[in-house]
Amino acid sequence: MVSDRRTAAFSLIASGTLALVASIGLSVTFGWPDVLDAPAAEVLPAFAEIASTVQALFLMQLGGSLVLIPGVIALHLLLARSRGTDAALLTVTAFGVLAPVVQSLGWIRWPLVVPGLADRYLDPSASPETVAATAATYELVNAYAGGALGENLGWLLQGVWAVGLGVLAWRAADVAPAWLRRTLAVVAIAWAVTLVPAGWLASDPLTTIGSSIYSIWYLALLVLGVVLLRAPSRDRSLAAA
Repeated sequence: MVSDRRTAAFSLIASGTLALVASIGLSVTFGWPDVLDAPAAEVLPAFAEIASTVQALFLMQLGGSLVLIPGVIALHLLLARSRGTDAALLTVTAFGVLAPVVQSLGWIRWPLVVPGLADRYLDPSASPETVAATAATYELVNAYAGGALGENLGWLLQGVWAVGLGVLAWRAADVAPAWLRRTLAVVAIAWAVTLVPAGWLASDPLTTIGSSIYSIWYLALLVLGVVLLRAPSRDRSLAAA
């Protein structure tokens, strides 16, 4: 149990820290997430001006997503000890593992694909046809890898995991204190409510609210990681026994 707590703790702390720093950095320097809806004529020149910064911040988002996977599995093991393994827990964990993978497919376009598109779009020797084709390519990549996978499906999957985790941990007194378990549940449900309308109805207010709650959710996970790292002495005694 101590080992699972530490794995979950370090994973959640790392994921929460990376996601929060990257989200704030992208919001300040690149206008994220509003920039996702901007046309290529605005995005690619803006990206080229601070390409290295944006690439680094999206790599942090990528790392924040992937490093969450061991934490999801460790939380599964902790909850299984508390309430037993059943179909609900297995399903929630499956969503929790799948979500970071899908999100990563969206994050990775910025450090790998967009730099080449920006260079081609801003190349002084490029013909109008090449510029138009490059803009169309960016729009396609942004709509599929970003809009469909990363920002919609990835967030939706993580929203399901978040709500499931909040519900299953509600009575798991040995996993976290009551105030934190209640907070996780409330934040998860509030965030999940904004996901589907914001993604598929293109509601800007809901998108903004959802992004804010997304940051609060990762802050709550970071706090959960700190709490788990300060494992009760009785857990260490049980492990020794």
